[in-house]
Amino acid sequence: MPLYQYLFRRILFSIPLLLGITVVAFLIANAVPADPINANLPQNALNNEKLVTAFREKWGLDKPPYIQYLTYLKNLLRGDLGISIKTKNPILEDIKQFLPATFELATFSILIGLVLGISFGVTSAVWRNSWADYLVRVFALIGVSFPVFLLALVALSVFHAKLGWTAGPGRLSFLVKDPPHVTGLFTLDSLLAGQWKTFRDAVSHLVLPSSVLGIFVSGIIARMTRSSLLEVLSRDYIRTARAKGQIEPKVILRHALSNALIPVVTILGVLYGNLLAGAVLTESIFAWPGIGRYAFRASTSQDFPAIMGISMLIALIYVVANFIVDILYFLIDPRIRYS
Repeated sequence: MPLYQYLFRRILFSIPLLLGITVVAFLIANAVPADPINANLPQNALNNEKLVTAFREKWGLDKPPYIQYLTYLKNLLRGDLGISIKTKNPILEDIKQFLPATFELATFSILIGLVLGISFGVTSAVWRNSWADYLVRVFALIGVSFPVFLLALVALSVFHAKLGWTAGPGRLSFLVKDPPHVTGLFTLDSLLAGQWKTFRDAVSHLVLPSSVLGIFVSGIIARMTRSSLLEVLSRDYIRTARAKGQIEPKVILRHALSNALIPVVTILGVLYGNLLAGAVLTESIFAWPGIGRYAFRASTSQDFPAIMGISMLIALIYVVANFIVDILYFLIDPRIRYS
C-alpha cells in the first residue's frame, strides 16, 4: 500500500471521530447541573433580571441546545472556538498562551521516560530473573502505581523545600525575565535570544516536574519494553543470529530491539497525548501555567465555551498523536506496507 493512500485513509477515518467528539463534548458540558451565571456574575448582579438576561443573550444561553451546538459547529469550521466567559479572550488566544508551557513540560517528560524506560526494560529483559531485573520491576511497579500528584508533592517538599537541590514552582525564578516570545518555549526562546542565564533557569525549573511525570511514563515503557523484548528474544531468528556467532549486544540492539519497540510506539503515542492534554494536578502543584491549569479554571467557573475548546484541543491532540503513531507503524513494520 502506498504511503499517500495509507495517510488518506487515516485522515478520512479521523473526520467522523472528531465530529463525534464535538457532540459528546457538547452534551457533557451542557449536562452539568451548575449554572454559569452563578459562577461568573457577582452576587449583587444575580438579583438584576436585566443583567442576567443580557448575560444569557451575550453567550447564547437563551437559545435551545441544538441551536447552540449548530452555532458552535459552524464557528468551529471557520477556526473560531469562541470567547471565554472567564477571561473574555478568544479561546484560541488563550490556548496559544497556555499550550507552549504544557508542550515544553510534556516533551521533557516523555524524553526522560523514554531514556529510562527503554534502558531499564532492556536491562530487565536481558538479565531476566537477576537482581537487576527485580529492581527494574519494582521501579516500574512504583512508577505505575504511585499517584503522580503524591509523588509531585513529596518531590517538591524534599528536593526543593528541604534539600534545595532543585528550583521551585513556576517556569522561571522571580527575578528572571521571560525571554523574547518566539515559540513560547522558554528553553528554546532563551537559546534563540542567547540568554544563557534564562536558559539554565528554565531548565532548572523543568527538572522536577518533568522528572515526576517521566518516572510515571518510564514505569509503563519499562514494563512494555521488557515483555515485548522477552517475546522477541524467544523467536527463531534470534537463535539463528546467535548460532551465526554474532555478539550479544548486536543481537539485542540490531535484531531484537527494533522489533520489540513496535508495541512501545503504540503506548508512546497515548502517553505523549496524555501529557499534552495537560497533567492538571502536576501543573497545579508546580504552578505551571499550562493547558491543564487553564482547563481546571474553566471547569470550576463553568466556562462552557472554554470547556468545549479544551475538549476539542485534547481530542485533536490524541488524533494527531495516533496519526503519527500510524505513520511510524508504516515505516517500521513492513507487514503494514504490504498488507
